[in-house]
Amino acid sequence: MTKGGPLPQGRAGRLPPEDLTAVNLIGRGKIGAGVADWLAARAGYVVTQVGRDGHAPPAPLTIDTAGPCALRDFGEALLAQGDLWTVGASALIDHRLHDRLRAVATDHGTELRLFTGWITGPNLCPPGTGARLHIEQSAPDLGPAPGLLFEGPLATAALHFPDHLNTATAAALGGPGIDATSIALHSTESGGPHVIRARFDMEGQSITSETRFGTGPHPVTMAIIAALQARGRWLRYG
Repeated sequence: MTKGGPLPQGRAGRLPPEDLTAVNLIGRGKIGAGVADWLAARAGYVVTQVGRDGHAPPAPLTIDTAGPCALRDFGEALLAQGDLWTVGASALIDHRLHDRLRAVATDHGTELRLFTGWITGPNLCPPGTGARLHIEQSAPDLGPAPGLLFEGPLATAALHFPDHLNTATAAALGGPGIDATSIALHSTESGGPHVIRARFDMEGQSITSETRFGTGPHPVTMAIIAALQARGRWLRYG
């Protein structure tokens, strides 16, 4: 099956069904709308918008832009039919859901891919190296007033701010683990940037990073589009 990009067209300018890649898309907010527009403008894709009931036709790829609730509600069914890309990593702090999704993916040979990978270092760490990750995250209007909202273990933070910790959770799961990750979450004034600072420590080295999001296309939309363009390429970075 072709993995996207320009394709030779069949009669009457249409692509034969075997040359189309089916994609299910959950969510059509700021992130999902940009992904949907990009897919609609390219030959080679048939896109189904998944409704609130989670019903979706079989597809080799589902893209969840709705977040943790969608992953909790529909993740197992969707992984049973194809790969699943999600922005809802914080749902995986629930170890029972994590284990169920892992079992489904293993049984069906599918993959769960987490987006929001703005933190440098975790994917360079082999398991069992005793690494630690600390994340300082600030964004406008996260709380009733500017200031520190929480500082402590990621697992505890997720109980209070699950919708704001997808990036931190994705980095933790891709690196040292939930229990080896701490978070400081700050609310800032309206109109300010969203900033993520991180320090990743493992034996003999330390990696720090800072990501600052302002105006422009949503960075997660752009990351998903970049991943779609990279499907099937022989050369990858990371």
